[in-house]
Amino acid sequence: MKLKLLLTITLLNLITACTTLPKHIVVSPELIGYSKGVYFDKRIQLNVIDQRTGSQVVQIIEDGEPAKILSSQESLTNIVNNAISPVFRKQGITIDPFANIQVDIIIDTALISVQQSLVNYTAKNTISLNVSVSNSNTVTTKSFNTTGSSAGPLVADIAVLERDFNHQLASLLVRIINSNEIQSAIKQQTNNSDTF
Repeated sequence: MKLKLLLTITLLNLITACTTLPKHIVVSPELIGYSKGVYFDKRIQLNVIDQRTGSQVVQIIEDGEPAKILSSQESLTNIVNNAISPVFRKQGITIDPFANIQVDIIIDTALISVQQSLVNYTAKNTISLNVSVSNSNTVTTKSFNTTGSSAGPLVADIAVLERDFNHQLASLLVRIINSNEIQSAIKQQTNNSDTF
């Protein structure tokens, strides 16, 4: 019995030792399922602002060990901007840094938190974005949040965590794009600004 336990612990240590973490996580949301042609000749400023206290996307916590931190391959602001801008264009929006209408997407939370033990792991994903549509007259704000969790034996698979995070982020961005409140705010705001 002791030999079996010793072999199991040795095997787990070998698996853990052989699993090398990548230097970053690949965040590349693929946006599908959005409405096209929603706007007619609308112009907006688009700003993506990261208000997180750190740049990490993954934190892996093990008892008695310093947390392992992974960031995205490029800034999350660029990733969100590059994912959502082409979709806005397909909807009939021109992104113009001098437009009267300002759309801010604020990243409050974007984190995969992994609790790793000797024999298994649990992971919790949390993404929280706030969207503000404003001009000189009015401001409309709306929050978009999503959470998810997973668990499994042995060591957390970074590729699986990446896949789940990308799916959640893409789904959240599509919710923003398809939001009736956001669409109405952009249409109303643009009409207001065009009268001046």
